[in-house]
Amino acid sequence: MKKFLTGIITVVIGLGFSMSTLVQARPGTPAIPAVPATPAQGKGMAVKEKEKAEERAEKEGEKAEKNAEKEKEKAGRHANKAAKKHGLDRADEVAGEHGKQGRENAREKQGR
Repeated sequence: MKKFLTGIITVVIGLGFSMSTLVQARPGTPAIPAVPATPAQGKGMAVKEKEKAEERAEKEGEKAEKNAEKEKEKAGRHANKAAKKHGLDRADEVAGEHGKQGRENAREKQGR
């Protein structure tokens, strides 16, 4: 009975994950009719398609700019980390002579 219930629960969870994946998938691009009904409609559809393509390109450009700005911000935040001393080097500066022998032992163990 336990194995049966465990199997059912596993199947339900698996279906849940697969359905959420399917729901999140992007829909394909709509098919463009090969032969328009009338020439006037064909031109109108082509213009609309061009406008949509331009809008998409514009949105993608804006997204790329935002991502570039975020990357610059990240780089700026972490730039000072390299300049600061860490670990035993910082301890040497702060503590001076006090504990010097212990820090030297630690360096030997670390292989520095």
